[in-house]
Amino acid sequence: MNILVLAGLLLFTLSNCVDEFNAKLPDGGVGLLVIEGNIISDSTVVFALSRTFSLNEEGLPEGYNQIVADVGVVGDDGSRITGTSIGDGRYQVQIGTLNKQVRYGLEVKYEEDTYTSELQYPVETPAIADVTFEQPENYGTIYIRLSTQKADGTVYYIWTYEEDWEVRTAFYSRWIYDPMTETIQTFEKAPYAQGWSHAESSKTLVGSTESNVENLLKNKRMYSIASDNIRVSYYYSTLITQRALSKGEFEYYENKAKQSESMGGLFTPQPSELPTNITCSDPDKQAIGYVGVNMNVSEYRLYISTNDIQYDNPYDCDYLADDEIAGRTDYDLYMDGYRIAYLDMMTYQWAQKECTDVRALGATLNKPSFWPLPDREY
Repeated sequence: MNILVLAGLLLFTLSNCVDEFNAKLPDGGVGLLVIEGNIISDSTVVFALSRTFSLNEEGLPEGYNQIVADVGVVGDDGSRITGTSIGDGRYQVQIGTLNKQVRYGLEVKYEEDTYTSELQYPVETPAIADVTFEQPENYGTIYIRLSTQKADGTVYYIWTYEEDWEVRTAFYSRWIYDPMTETIQTFEKAPYAQGWSHAESSKTLVGSTESNVENLLKNKRMYSIASDNIRVSYYYSTLITQRALSKGEFEYYENKAKQSESMGGLFTPQPSELPTNITCSDPDKQAIGYVGVNMNVSEYRLYISTNDIQYDNPYDCDYLADDEIAGRTDYDLYMDGYRIAYLDMMTYQWAQKECTDVRALGATLNKPSFWPLPDREY
């Protein structure tokens, strides 16, 4: 029986990422509880609960993540932190400072059963030593690399990253054509010449220093960016988060990453290949997921300016020649994907919309609060 599992991946902080599993579970596998999330000291964490369902379903079945449960983080010292429902099967827990000498786990009371994750001592995450980039060839691929600091006993890691990038248009256009009124409005400043985009990693990135006598990673390649990608067209930032894992949790994510790569993004294990540290009070019931326990996570932000790399601009930002405009109205040009680039001798010049409007490049006008560059100036 093929069962589809959808679970919110909340590896480090609050996240809306969704991971898809095409798990070949045994008959009766529909309705299994899926638990995703981790216990992290001094942070607000979210655990996402959902149920497996058949691939024969058309779209997401109603109520697959409408889980009403009692969720809490427990310690072997008798402590318990109760979670609060924030909707759609998600439960938020305010974690205080964990005690290194206490083992912690997740407890979920659901439909007269109690699901508990294995009690574990908090794992400490060493700091990220450095994050760098390189572009070995002219206009070649850009590689992001990471180095860890040496740590005693920590040999397993998982990483995620968030990207932000600034986009600026080739033309600083203050003239906006409105197809509804068929009029042209002039602005004091170009309204759509500067923008920003944001993305979060969807890949499972894991690594180990188990075979390294120095117990550290040096210049590990994390991911790459093509030189013609809009992300590096002007100014780019990546925030990499590192979390140390227990061996069991590492095997869980390593298995998941390998299966995802081999199945084109679908995690497709056999039942025996579904590692979990979650058990049910009813031994005949199975749960899917793995809950880790951490004292901390480490972060490192890297900035890349287009002045530091060779960007291979894929956009042709020449304005339309007179013979290309002849016989076409402003409305025709707009509907064909062109926008006003600038005003020359009382004549409007048109160019591809990607050259005049950052929204056509997938950007918004929302500037990140941490962005180090000022607004566009002319």
